[in-house]
Amino acid sequence: MNGKPLHCIWLLLALGAILLPLQGEKPEEVLNPRKTSGSYVADGGGVLGPEYVGLIDGICRELQAKTTAEMAVVTVGDLGGLEIEEFAEKVFRRFAIGAKGRDNGLLLICSRDDRFVRLEVGYGLEADIPDALASRLLEREALAHLRAGRFGRGLFLAARDIAVQTAGAAGVTLAIAEPAAWPTEVRPPKPGKSPQPKKKKWDPLRSSLYFGGGILAFALLASVLTLRRYEKARGRAARARIAGGTPASVVLAWIAAAISFFLILGFGGKFLTPFVAMLAAPGAATFARLFTGRILKRRLASYRLPCAKCGAAMDMVEDGEDEKFLTEEQAAEEKAGGMDYEFWHCPKCGAEESLAVKLGKAGVCPQCKRRTLTSTTETVTAATKEQGGKTRVKETCLNPKCGYSRTREQDTPRIAAAGPPAPSSPRPRPPSFGGGRSGGGGSSKRF
Repeated sequence: MNGKPLHCIWLLLALGAILLPLQGEKPEEVLNPRKTSGSYVADGGGVLGPEYVGLIDGICRELQAKTTAEMAVVTVGDLGGLEIEEFAEKVFRRFAIGAKGRDNGLLLICSRDDRFVRLEVGYGLEADIPDALASRLLEREALAHLRAGRFGRGLFLAARDIAVQTAGAAGVTLAIAEPAAWPTEVRPPKPGKSPQPKKKKWDPLRSSLYFGGGILAFALLASVLTLRRYEKARGRAARARIAGGTPASVVLAWIAAAISFFLILGFGGKFLTPFVAMLAAPGAATFARLFTGRILKRRLASYRLPCAKCGAAMDMVEDGEDEKFLTEEQAAEEKAGGMDYEFWHCPKCGAEESLAVKLGKAGVCPQCKRRTLTSTTETVTAATKEQGGKTRVKETCLNPKCGYSRTREQDTPRIAAAGPPAPSSPRPRPPSFGGGRSGGGGSSKRF
């Protein structure tokens, strides 16, 4: 596992793509009316007509001007096979309806072909418009007109009742009057196809458990492979390296958790559920790795190399006594930190065995090919903001039979000057909603 981190990353990404349920694209296709026309009304379902769009937009503007609460009214042809609650929540989140920090947004959404209407309420208004009241606001006058095909009149009355209730809770009175003559209702376009069967609602908790379980399974597999490598390793130094190292599996578990968290969050999950799951899974994997490492280190204290000839437990020559077994080159490698040598003696048959483990603290000398090459770096000229500097690198081989030495100088870049970024002309930004959030409260009605 340690040697193939990139393959493991691609494997985890592929696993996530398989486990994550497919989502409908409809919510992402709904246009934000504040960005497209500056209005609060998006008639994607083609059921309102310009007169009703203007009347409803006037309600939303008066509500926003007097209370800062934002209400969007959206119509769509169909829900793309999703539940209206999920559809509305995704549209609310994309638009970010309501003032930032106050979360006083409202979304009135109507699906023409699915025959559903929903009022989605932002966090900040859930106390003023609880679910039961949201249900009554839709039932009061709107549903009868929607059932009769009078979409414009029904949505106007629903928007009016919702706005009056919201303003009243804030101690404000709205001057919303019914038109002297109701505009002519437009004929809704015929559905291009029958409504799609409802897809099973995506559950972020279940997906979090899938991803967390996958991470734990991956970590368990890595631990099993680590144990197998430990059992196959010959020599105390080789086993100590396996027991004390930080394997790539732990790093990959955290990388996979971060990727999983943003995937679940991006597909509509609440923050807390994937956050807890993606902390718990790699955290458990890390704890398991540390616990496994402690067990292996305890077993290491009593480890004795089995003799390759008779199978008896061999005795290891301690570090202070193994110098007489080392050649000059081997002693130099141990001094440089490039290698560690072990010498074992079998008390039963008298066999001897030597083992070598690479430590990586010294490089390979280009002349004698021993791992005895050390290097030091000193500054010759310090770099400044105006000009670059220069360093001197000295490489020395500690092998007494080699004597290789080399000194070279290399340039360093100048220090980047810290300063304010260059001024740029501000680009006009299209109007949008204020950045509010929804807690999923509200009510849905079929008509």
